[in-house]
Amino acid sequence: MTDISAHANPTDRRVSVYADPACPWTWVTSQWLREVAPHRNLDLRWRSLSLWRRDTDQPAAGVPAEIRAHAAARAQSHRLLRVFEALRAASREHDIDRLYRLWGERAFPPSRPPAPPGPHLISEIVTAAGLPAEWAATADDPAWDAAITASMNAAAAACGPTPTSPTIVLGESAVGFAGPVFSSSPVGPAALCAWDAVSALLTEPGFIELRRPRTSPVPILAAAGRALPLRKSGADGA
Repeated sequence: MTDISAHANPTDRRVSVYADPACPWTWVTSQWLREVAPHRNLDLRWRSLSLWRRDTDQPAAGVPAEIRAHAAARAQSHRLLRVFEALRAASREHDIDRLYRLWGERAFPPSRPPAPPGPHLISEIVTAAGLPAEWAATADDPAWDAAITASMNAAAAACGPTPTSPTIVLGESAVGFAGPVFSSSPVGPAALCAWDAVSALLTEPGFIELRRPRTSPVPILAAAGRALPLRKSGADGA
């Protein structure tokens, strides 16, 4: 069993997570990272990766119908990424984290089937975060799209020409990898063991790829008695 006090660093270790808030698997990964962060002194930075900008609202062929219907959320999450970039320009990373958490709690509730977020969700979570309404207005300002594109280019430089959500890069490293993807978020010692393994691979210059068959659904809706279908390789977020 991993001791949760082990491997503590004297200073925070920056972890850049390139993410589209509309991706349900990225939401699962984000919960795992938040579980790990205080025990491994991680400074999580949610970087913009817009699936809508990458391939509009049309997911790849073979994506299950339930996920295809949820792809409509991409347009709204792109608007949220504009808010993120506006906040980042003002050095308000903590507010980005709060907004992503509030978005995920509403977009992927454990007690009912997910529904594509409506255009008013951004204003709702900005208010819930205690931020001035002016931040919600940045969702409709295309001037922030250049920053989103720059972030996606950074993800592509780290992991290849087609950036995926999630993509993780440690510190100022020039390389990272897509994923990891979980069917459910590890907690406690299991979460820390998973992080230590991922961290070791991220720092190994010879590491290229690791895959595992997907044998279980994504139980975001376990409390509702149903779960999101398995994601096929190369489909939807990744």
